[in-house]
This record gives sequence, structure tokens and C-alpha cells, in this order.
Amino acid sequence: MRCLILPTLLALTAGFVAPHAAARTVGELDFQKCELPVVGMRPSNPLNAECATLEVPENWETGSGRQIKLAIALIPSRSPKPQPDPVFMLAGGPGQSARESWRGVAGAFRAILTNRHVILLDQRGTGASNRFDCPTPDNIDPLAVDVDPAQAAMLARACLAAVKDTHDARFYSTEDAARDLERVRAALGAQTVNLIGISYGTRMAQIYAKRHPDRVRSLLLDSVVPNELILGTEHAINLETTLREQLGRCRDDAQCGKQFGDPYATLRELAADLKVKPRMLHVRDPRTGEWVEQALTPASLSVVARMYMYSSETAALLPVTLAEAKAGRFEPLLAQAAMMNDDLGSQIASGMHWSVICAEDAEFFVPRPQDADLLLGQDFESVVVSWCKEWPKRGVPADFHAPLSGATPVLVLSGQYDPVTPPRYGDQVVKGLPNARHLVVPGNGHNVLARGCAPKLITEFIDTADAKSLEAECLDEQTPAPFFLNFSGSAP
Repeated sequence: MRCLILPTLLALTAGFVAPHAAARTVGELDFQKCELPVVGMRPSNPLNAECATLEVPENWETGSGRQIKLAIALIPSRSPKPQPDPVFMLAGGPGQSARESWRGVAGAFRAILTNRHVILLDQRGTGASNRFDCPTPDNIDPLAVDVDPAQAAMLARACLAAVKDTHDARFYSTEDAARDLERVRAALGAQTVNLIGISYGTRMAQIYAKRHPDRVRSLLLDSVVPNELILGTEHAINLETTLREQLGRCRDDAQCGKQFGDPYATLRELAADLKVKPRMLHVRDPRTGEWVEQALTPASLSVVARMYMYSSETAALLPVTLAEAKAGRFEPLLAQAAMMNDDLGSQIASGMHWSVICAEDAEFFVPRPQDADLLLGQDFESVVVSWCKEWPKRGVPADFHAPLSGATPVLVLSGQYDPVTPPRYGDQVVKGLPNARHLVVPGNGHNVLARGCAPKLITEFIDTADAKSLEAECLDEQTPAPFFLNFSGSAP
């Protein structure tokens, strides 16, 4: 669950529900035993849960017209008498499914399940909640072609035509999803809930808490998006800062620096070279083993560099990957681009993604000429503006981008080297929250609730609803992964 505004495409299967396998009734919802869906085509062990659906109007404003089914999973507490306030895990993206994302974070919730159920609600337009995807022509690879605003507009129109009988793009925003969440809470019969939002899920959590403050017992925000932030406008500068810091660690490390020199300088040299001379290369597809023609462009390089920065482990691989590319061996870079395309495309419901961005952020985009020389440049802003000109939207309430306030207990977690939601965002969010605390996990990137002792801390926070009493010194033991000196690993 590490994506925040990276539009990619593809669909994914829904979870299997065993027939006539009644598990329990909670409030007005009848849950049945089920297996949670597996993302993509990778084999994986099944994860058991209890599943239900709840029908809601696509258009909450009128309540009439098309009804959609929300997919809900319950991960049962180990207690015979769990606490009455369940924990909702809110997934990132925008466009990720909570039920599909669960296996990536389940370990962090193990102790929470001692006393409480965990609820996984696929946000409308994701997973099995009337998933909203845009078709992509076979000849378009969103990670390997340079951004073309005219092409983005064409794809937006094609998407709207393809879904005209199944989705109204105006009704897949965060505010609509907050209404869904409130309906699910009421259906469960829970007077209050605990929310754990991850990445974009932190925006969802804050908007729900703003609309229903009396219903939120505690709020945990991992890799937080401030309400004031216009999503996407700071991607380029945030990434550049993280690249300088992370690759600078390699330069200053005796072994990594000796092996690779200044990887940040190498990255910028490669970007400049590809801008002048993009390449078509004959390489093996890492997924099929077949020989294919694949484009290598500045877009390929920037997306791989960005996604490598999301975790300490992949960041440790970037210097050797860049060194191979500098030597003319581009296969590792292209293989990573292809696999990331598959993984992210499987995770993100692209139509829902665009409904969020176009309704909530696009109208506030302004030109950022200061980003022109950065690795990501201004391409993202260009494609957003072009796409959203074609996209129907309702706008947002006047207070949507106002900072969260109130007395709700809040714990914010950030990774020191997060390339998309840096620690300064956490500082910004807690300023106006008297019962909030911000913790930074050293050496890590995006999505840190499973790192080190963080699971223990979040369990204590959910149990006590008191962030300020946590003894968080154990987080200081976290360090970044050692740099790979070759593809076999780091130094012994």
C-alpha cells in the first residue's frame, strides 16, 4: 500500500465467498466466511476473513438511481467479547482496495486483533465495490512513454464512454466515500470507530473525522496527506529531496561511494541523456521471458527512481541499478519498470483515482516552472490538467481543504525518507490538534506502521487512545537497509 497518486491501469479479481457459510451477524450485516483476494497473478497463500456487502446509492445527494454494493471484510478479533469500537483500515492510492491491501499490512494488526475486530471496506470504485477502471490501449504503457497531454485527454474521453452504463464519475470522491463509511458504521451498530489511514487513506480518515467527529474514538495517520495539500503539486520537489538524501548517503558511505561514486549525479546524467536520446531496446520481458522491444525514456527512469524510494530495501538497490544503466546495461532498469507497471496497475482502480484527483485537487493546480529541471519535471501536472478538463466533477465543500481540528486523539507516523509524504506534512497536521503526536521512523520511506516497534505502539495507541503517553524511543533503533554493492547483496 505504497502508492499516492500514480495513475496506472488494470483490473483485479474479487474475493471468493463460500456459499452458505454463515459466520456471524454484526448489527444488520450478515458475514460469511471468505478468502480475501490476491493482488495480481502472483501465487499467495489464502487469507481467511468474513465478508458482507451493503447497498448504497451511487448518488448520495438524491438517493435515487443506480445502487452500488460495498464490499466489506471483517477480520475477527481473537476475543470472545471484543471491544465495541472496531478498527477500520483505510487503503491508499487513491484507488487501492482495503481487502486486497490487507495481506501487506496484516502483521501490524496482529496485536490489535486481541481486543477488536478489524474492518476492511473497499472504498467505492475500488476492489469489489463497483471497481472503476479505465481501459488502456495495448500500445500504451503509462510507465514507458513520455507524457502527452492530448493523449491524456483522449484516454479520459474513452474511459467515460466505456463506463457510461456502470459508473457516474462525479460520485467517486472522498466525500462520497465518507458517507459510505458512515453508513457502514451505522450498519455495524458501532457507536464509535478507530480509523487507521495509510497514504491517501489519511485524507479519507481526516474527511470522515471532520464530518463525524463524535464517531471517531482514535485516528492513526500513516504517511499523512494534510488536508491543505493539493495532491500532486509537490511530487517533483519531494522526490528530488529524497533522492538527494538517499543517494547522498551512498556517496558518503565508504564502500558504496567507492563502488558507485555519486549516484545522484549518475541519475541526472542518465535523465539528461534519455531526454535527448530515448531508446528502443531489445530485451527479455521479466514476466514472460520473451524477447520484446521496449522503450526507455526519461519517464521510465523517473518512475523507477520514484518507486525505489518508497522503501528502504528498494532504495538500497538504486545505486547499482543506475551504475548498470550508465554502463549501457539497461535491462535491470527496464525489468523494474515493467514489474512496477504490473504491480501498480493491479492495485489501482484508475477511474476512481481520477474522480478523486479531478474533483478535489486539479482546479487548484498552478504552473510550477521551478520544477522544470527536476527529475519528475512538470509532466504530472500537465497530464492531470489535460485529463481533468474532460472529467465530470462536482467540486468539494468549502471547508474540504481546511486543516483538521478538534480533540480527537491522533497519532501520526512518518518515514524519514518518504518521497511523497515527507515528515514535514506530519508536523503540519498535528499543529492544530491538541491531542496529537507525530513520530518519525528513522531510515524508512512511505508506509511505516509495520516497521520495527511501530506495531506495538499503534496497538497501545488504539487501546488507550492516548498518543502522548507512548514510550516511542524504540523507533530510534530503525536504520536504513545497507546499499547493494552488486545484485547479490550488500557487503558482508
